[in-house]
Amino acid sequence: MREKLLKQTGVCLLVVLALLLSKHSNIPALANGADMVIQHMSVSYTAEDIKAAAKKSTQVMANVTGKMTDAVDVITGKPVYGDPIDEKYTGNKAAVYAVGGGQVTAVGENEEIGKYVKITHGDQGESLYGNLKTVNVSVPSNVKKGQIIGVYEKNGKADFYYSFQEFR
Repeated sequence: MREKLLKQTGVCLLVVLALLLSKHSNIPALANGADMVIQHMSVSYTAEDIKAAAKKSTQVMANVTGKMTDAVDVITGKPVYGDPIDEKYTGNKAAVYAVGGGQVTAVGENEEIGKYVKITHGDQGESLYGNLKTVNVSVPSNVKKGQIIGVYEKNGKADFYYSFQEFR
């Protein structure tokens, strides 16, 4: 999470730098565009405005991810699955992501893998995520690739469990 935050901060700084350079350029279109962006950014937003924008951007990004996955499927002829958890997470908690789009077919808890989520990815296969601290989805919800489905907490008792069974 810290690495993602640092990357996002770096991108924000690059945007600010680009705006400043554009504002002071000798190119009227760039200077006018920078003025418009700065004017828009100077509006006083409420916390509710920011929450609504964040929620909308999350939904937009989830759609973009799905569309990109669909494009790769068309080009390669087979789906590409992502990572279920950040490999380099810091701290004791990590978000757990759906490796591909599909339908949640089971949510439960058992002695072997603790709290778990099972997702069926059409006729391609199914993924199983276990030893979760919290579960953010329910049966029969649909999920998109990269959507957060739960949280894993490293507590020394059980490692994160993940499996993918491909249908043939």
